Amino acid sequence: MLFEGNARGYGAELARHLLNPRDNDHVMVHAIDGFVADDLFGAFAEAEAISSATQCQKYLFSMSINPPPDKEVTAAQFEAAIAQAEERLGLTGQPRAIVFHEKNGRRHAHAVWSRIDGQELKAINLPHYKRKLGTVTRELFHEHGWDLPEGYRDAAKRDPLNYKRQESGQAKRNKRDPQKLKTMFRGCWEASDSNAGFEAALKEQGFVLARGDRRGFVAVDADGKVWSLSRWCGVKPKEMRKRLGSEMDLPSVNDVAGRLRDLSKQPVDPRDTAFEARRVRLVSTQRAERTALLKAQEDQRLEDIKTRQAQLPKGLRGLLSRATGQYQATLKRFEEDAKAAEQRDRDAQQALISKHLAERQALAREGQSQGLSPAFHKPSQTDPKQALVLQDEGLPHSKAQLVRSPELILDHVSQTKASFKRADVLCALAKRIDDPMTLQTAADQAMRSARLVRLTDDGSTPVFTTKDYQQAERALDTSAAKMSATGGFAVHSTHINQAIKVQNRKMRRAFGGKLSDEQQSALQHVLGDKQLSSVVGLAGAGKSTLLATAQEAWTKHGVTVHGAAMAGIVAEELHSASGIQCRTLASLELSWENGYEPISTGDVLVVDEAGMIGTRQLSRITAKANEIGAKLVMVGDPDQLQPIEA
Repeated sequence: MLFEGNARGYGAELARHLLNPRDNDHVMVHAIDGFVADDLFGAFAEAEAISSATQCQKYLFSMSINPPPDKEVTAAQFEAAIAQAEERLGLTGQPRAIVFHEKNGRRHAHAVWSRIDGQELKAINLPHYKRKLGTVTRELFHEHGWDLPEGYRDAAKRDPLNYKRQESGQAKRNKRDPQKLKTMFRGCWEASDSNAGFEAALKEQGFVLARGDRRGFVAVDADGKVWSLSRWCGVKPKEMRKRLGSEMDLPSVNDVAGRLRDLSKQPVDPRDTAFEARRVRLVSTQRAERTALLKAQEDQRLEDIKTRQAQLPKGLRGLLSRATGQYQATLKRFEEDAKAAEQRDRDAQQALISKHLAERQALAREGQSQGLSPAFHKPSQTDPKQALVLQDEGLPHSKAQLVRSPELILDHVSQTKASFKRADVLCALAKRIDDPMTLQTAADQAMRSARLVRLTDDGSTPVFTTKDYQQAERALDTSAAKMSATGGFAVHSTHINQAIKVQNRKMRRAFGGKLSDEQQSALQHVLGDKQLSSVVGLAGAGKSTLLATAQEAWTKHGVTVHGAAMAGIVAEELHSASGIQCRTLASLELSWENGYEPISTGDVLVVDEAGMIGTRQLSRITAKANEIGAKLVMVGDPDQLQPIEA
């Protein structure tokens, strides 16, 4: 297995990366050991809090573990490899989290340790960690009988197309494939022998050669993004100067801004869009299968526990069995049965993972055999004086798909508009279909779809919505109404009054103020009996102070409080202002999809900036809170940004 690691801080950012469901087919938090919290955000926040007693800024050590592409590795083998690296690095006994990622039919793991020794209150030094990880890599390849990559046998033979984490991050932020970019830049370099040749090769691929502020030779794309050529070509600056001359002779990034409109935009193969749609459907099906398996295994575990409890002798028979040793023998047998059941569940999970990996690999091979997503595209034959038209990234369907099935456009329109008109459908279709007759025919067919619902019938311009959006609205109304009528969540008045006194004392010491009557009234509402509460207030009205006081009262009442928000920065701000442990709604839904239940019956979920949430997502969150039996507190600002989704 190949190991790559580094010390780092910003635990919340790392947790968001590890739980990212968009860039990975499957994400599974395998283990969180040594932390009090049972989620990544809380665990890394603990490490950060402990590090505040030291001067260490990079309080975590993050390591990725990648097996060979053609080898299947079990969870136990990953654990053994991580333990071996842990011992070699001197991190044994430190709090640790393990997360599995699956992407493109390959499975790899991430292990993250806290570097802070909790007893000594100092950071653990990690000298020569790269060399140590390289040694562990060689040992594991030898142990498993795998062929060691050429780059580990001889550094000079490393694949120049390999890319690092920084390059991968830059490519993904700009919605590009890092492997293709590396191949393209490397190809331009190898195909040219002079400054003019290299500049022409880059222009064919949609880039302009320029001088960077800090990076020497850079390439600028049509969107104005800057790419370091030394990094992406895998060539040292000294070698570049030898072939291209001094970078000081090139125009700066600002000077080439006027030439960007002449760049050709690389065409998008419609088959890529269809392939991506197939991938999304496959991944969605696989996620549902995994969720069902985990649910069935959990139900079976609970049933086994009930059965064992019923089999234990009670009363006089229980006393006799303890005296004769039969009771202890029965407990030992139950323990062995539980271990066997746990191993059976692991085997079943591994079998399903292997099946899913095989399905994903087969789909990837099919795409490669059809020549999808080639590394090089032929330069588009567009008029260089024609204004640059950027591809609309928000429309997932190709022209051929929309001509064949125009009603597909309704999915796109209803994602951003709760209600729409025929003109909205025409505008969306026109992004792909340019022929007027074909466009009108497609619009007519889309407007005849059985999925459409007409909202107005008064002779004015008809307004429509879709049945699935109406179902989401009805589900949201039903869940909200049921929760509004459900009680049993009141906090005792003693705890409320005590929390108000504590908050007033803090405010008097800080600036001589106290909670306003309006804040105290809202506090009584939030801490009231109903399962659903909402607070609306403009920025600066004191919502964060209100939630900090409510958190104090809930804690004294013995209630566990969870926070969530659309954006990570909002979640962090809510945590720092109120003390409520927060995460993004995306990571919360991902936990539920993967079979985890971070929120329990009787808990409280506080959703900040609720006005930014789309109807469909809010419907899912509300329904889940209602199903669990948790209290939902919605906090929002009517002047806040409106949701991107309908």
